[in-house]
Amino acid sequence: MERSRPLEELLQIALIMAGFGAALAAYRFQYPDNFAYFTSDEMFLGFVTSVSTFWIVVKLSEASSTKETLPLLIDEFCMGTGLNLLVAAFLNYLEVLTRSLYLIVVGGVFVVLLLGIERLLMPRRKGLRAGTLMVGFDPIAHQLALTLGQPILGVVGAGALCPPEIPFLGGEDQLEKVISQGHPMHILAAGHRLSRISRSALFSQRLRGVAVLETEGLYERLLRRVYCRGAQPMDLLLSGTLAANNRILALQAVYTNLIGLFLLLLLSPVLGLTGLMVAFFSGPGPVIETMECSGFYNIPFRLLRFRTTRTDGTGALTRVGSLISRLRLAGLPQLFNIVRGEMALFGPRPVRLVFTERLTEIMPFYSMRLFVKPGLLGWAKVNMPAQSVRQNELTEIEYDLYYVKEGSPLLDLEILTRSLFPARSHRVAPQDLAVPAQ
Repeated sequence: MERSRPLEELLQIALIMAGFGAALAAYRFQYPDNFAYFTSDEMFLGFVTSVSTFWIVVKLSEASSTKETLPLLIDEFCMGTGLNLLVAAFLNYLEVLTRSLYLIVVGGVFVVLLLGIERLLMPRRKGLRAGTLMVGFDPIAHQLALTLGQPILGVVGAGALCPPEIPFLGGEDQLEKVISQGHPMHILAAGHRLSRISRSALFSQRLRGVAVLETEGLYERLLRRVYCRGAQPMDLLLSGTLAANNRILALQAVYTNLIGLFLLLLLSPVLGLTGLMVAFFSGPGPVIETMECSGFYNIPFRLLRFRTTRTDGTGALTRVGSLISRLRLAGLPQLFNIVRGEMALFGPRPVRLVFTERLTEIMPFYSMRLFVKPGLLGWAKVNMPAQSVRQNELTEIEYDLYYVKEGSPLLDLEILTRSLFPARSHRVAPQDLAVPAQ
């Protein structure tokens, strides 16, 4: 038979009380002399402490676990007994209560035995099974929900957009009612939707062990790029979390300049030889070409690179230019930009000034990538295939903004390692969530 929620709660409390009561009876039977030293106050306070502590553990574990009955009971015994021992040690330190290890451990054994029998004989009430409840729906949030490894229970607050295979459970005003009827492990919603839910309701779900996740935060954690697809431009522009850390920037400037100078000296023979090849075998034209790019805080600078194309207006690669491009030597003169402080070793790729101005008009938050210096190697470059970088500007910006937000020597080291030793990532593939911006 199914049970109502209040009856289920009362039954669990009664079984936990019975378990610790049985431990007291067993202790009295086995150690009558020691039991005689217990005062009624000590017995009552110890009993209440054990029951309360174990019940809290049971509720939290049921709300946040999808394990079978036996593993769940083992977890509850370990966590409940461990927490009881910690509470007992604290109360003993305060000289409030001295507890017996026997009563705590044996009581925990009796409790899990009784709970196990109850769960075998009486099935859980029907309702939402453990999984993810979505507040609002969009394609990216749907894909993110699938990565949590839990079934999607349904969507609250987006009936018109919800696909037919996912149950629509009502408007946002029905959220608390829907949750109270089941045990979702995760609640996933965009930040602006969470802001419309009462703080007390969200806090109560967190106390139950439910993970309340923002789409933006989960997207950033899984893909390591900032969510810009559903965000309002002003929200990003006013976000304090996207500001670069000045201390980190100062530290990066030191080792960037030192490493850049070292590489310039080390590779000077290669630079000289490549320059001679361009001068003698690429036809008329400059050895090094320049282009005006946006630098730190949109300060323009002249990007340097070896000329690889003909000067007849066709844009075709010369033979030497083709070889230089294949060997990835065309950008070596950018070491001069690094030593002069116009660029860094690591950062968003340099973009022409005219393109920056146009993209900033379309996407105002594009200017935030200028909070750091452009780099020779970048976070977007190691995460996106070369052919797709310019085909998906929004994805590239998301990676660039992540670098602005999380840039550090450790992230620079990861960029360097992945640039030198490309390998297939074990993270969620970016293309899996590459849903076009709405």
